[in-house]
Amino acid sequence: MEPHQIAEILDRPASQELLARDVLRMAYVAKDGTPRNIPIAFTWNGSEIVVCTARNAPKLPSLRRNPDVALTIDTE
Repeated sequence: MEPHQIAEILDRPASQELLARDVLRMAYVAKDGTPRNIPIAFTWNGSEIVVCTARNAPKLPSLRRNPDVALTIDTE
């Protein structure tokens, strides 16, 4: 996708409603090679999804090794 196509999708009302939520689910590959799917708080700063966690969170070494993730924002 081109950047302008992504921006167009993110500007849609449904996208803005999802980005206004405060919890998403992040899937990643754990240290032992198995999948993990965790809820995590996030914010949308207008151009990026920002997630924060503790410095000693078990997921950090896994994410440093393999930063590929999948994000899902639930609807009600």
